[in-house]
Amino acid sequence: MKNQVDLKVLSLIAAILLSAKFQSVAADTDGNDFRQLVQRCLPGTKVLPDAPSKPLALTSASGDSLDLMIALRENPEPRKGAGYWSTPTMRYLARQQMTVTNTNQAQDVIHLLEAITRGAGIARENTYRARAVDGGWVVEVSHDLAKNRGDSEAPPPYELLAGASHRVTQIRERCYPFPGSPSVYEQTVRTVYEREIKLNGAVNYEVAVRQELAKEWEKEKAQKMIK
Repeated sequence: MKNQVDLKVLSLIAAILLSAKFQSVAADTDGNDFRQLVQRCLPGTKVLPDAPSKPLALTSASGDSLDLMIALRENPEPRKGAGYWSTPTMRYLARQQMTVTNTNQAQDVIHLLEAITRGAGIARENTYRARAVDGGWVVEVSHDLAKNRGDSEAPPPYELLAGASHRVTQIRERCYPFPGSPSVYEQTVRTVYEREIKLNGAVNYEVAVRQELAKEWEKEKAQKMIK
């Protein structure tokens, strides 16, 4: 009986926390901030219902929809051996083939992603910094919570992969901090994983990949200085 009561209490607490998180999305819509962000990134996409508060879904011109309540509860999925996190919201946004030609647009895309999955109030307090790289954009996020805790390591950045037409084809979050190009990051994590899995079942993979990424970033910085 006690266990059943505990489960009910936990369920109630979870519902309250989720409600508070969702209200943080709605709070931004009072000033149309969330809707304006959606229109900057996804012109023609509708925020439903068509009311000044409590958005429930995004629907593109093609009918592709995203349930905002489900997006708030989603958990990132690791891609084994690839060094990335992926979520349904990242894949939804990538399917919209957004055109990103400058740092402001790249920052807006990740701001929108975090507003959807973390809550608009939380996302609004973050700082977004984008850099153009070969193959797209790298967007670093500075979280106020991390700064307040005194965390020394920056959170892993996001990647926006884009083709020659500047249309975004993929959005993903790195598992490890690395401010350099997507191709170098991807090749490094894959090579280290394949090496470490053969050596000892990848027991030392995380330490090894961080070391190799640090070396690769020093190389990339040196090359940029030469240019």
